[in-house]
Amino acid sequence: MFRHMTIVLAGLLLGFPALAGSEEDRRECAANQSQDDRIAACSRVLEDQGANTGLRTMAYRNRGIAYTGKKLFELAVFDFDEALKLSPQDSSSLANRGWALAQMGQHDRAIADYTEFLKLSPRSDRVRNNRALALLRKGDQAAALADFEEAIRVNPRYVPARNNRGLVLARQNKLDEAIAEYSEALKIDPEYLLAYNNRARAYEAKGDVQAALADFKQAAEREGLNRHDEDARAKATAKQQVERLTKAVAEGKAAPRPGAERRVALVIGNSAYAHAPALRNPVNDAKAFAAVLRAIGFTEVRELYDASLPTLGSTLKSFGDLAAGADWAVIYYAGHGIEVNGTNYLIPVDAILEQAAHVEDEAMPLSRLLSKVTAASKLQLVILDACRNNPFTGRMKRSGQAG
Repeated sequence: MFRHMTIVLAGLLLGFPALAGSEEDRRECAANQSQDDRIAACSRVLEDQGANTGLRTMAYRNRGIAYTGKKLFELAVFDFDEALKLSPQDSSSLANRGWALAQMGQHDRAIADYTEFLKLSPRSDRVRNNRALALLRKGDQAAALADFEEAIRVNPRYVPARNNRGLVLARQNKLDEAIAEYSEALKIDPEYLLAYNNRARAYEAKGDVQAALADFKQAAEREGLNRHDEDARAKATAKQQVERLTKAVAEGKAAPRPGAERRVALVIGNSAYAHAPALRNPVNDAKAFAAVLRAIGFTEVRELYDASLPTLGSTLKSFGDLAAGADWAVIYYAGHGIEVNGTNYLIPVDAILEQAAHVEDEAMPLSRLLSKVTAASKLQLVILDACRNNPFTGRMKRSGQAG
């Protein structure tokens, strides 16, 4: 599990009587820990026609942060937009807008905001960690890893970046390095429950069931520091895993197995199409399938969401290298697909497809996926969960039969 960090804490909402923006309103807008009260106070500040630019920027920013706390991300982004219109270099609004956009799945916009923030404050470990998470959601492991490492260089004691770096290393099947990173995180913060769970998964992938069980028990039994409900979720997960592994050991199903099969998978979900209607299900379906693969013992499951053609191509290339050393190789794809002249293609989210003749230039042939799994020694499998309709048909200038 990844660790997100909000950049600034301050609260905010609607539906309160509008009063003059008093000094008390300004104080509550700046520092009140109740989100609803802060929203009310900031709204009154904004209705005060005498409020200067600095006050209005503060009010929009803090109300946006409160909306974020209430998971009202669209309202939050609107307020951060208004704050940045007034003060284009308000770094807190940039960072918090990036985080809200990331929660909405708008990773390119989030990355752009984090990048602008880092131009102003290049030594921010939290924002660099958040940008890395957005890059990872897009499937760019190399760039994400570089950002996690830079966050650690800036602040060697920044535990979330160490945990997240460990996750990337585990995805690359560098399990010993991942375990070392989780261990370093736990030296710094022994109550960081996510790192226990993640280290346990790495131990289990190596076949060290007893070490995995010990770490899951640590996460289940420790108090944690109640970080944004993350500890509660980590404890609940750990308790489930303790029960699962304890039962497996008792049944003789979880003993270390020398030479156990190496199973790898690539899971792709495309929902946010730029030039076609967005799809509701593919990303959610892909995430659920990835979880199932991990649960049944796949050594490494790489995930790629809302992939452009270049990203899809580079990810397939690296997965082909991974599959070459595996017993099982599986690729799962959910999103738009198309057939042209008897050839099947997967449609990346940046495809325009103004003509049927453009398909071979803007889409990924199914044969490319098939070629990547063939390197596995025992099982080679491609699973397609593609939509059957072609949303590009209406505007295609048909120079070939598409369907």
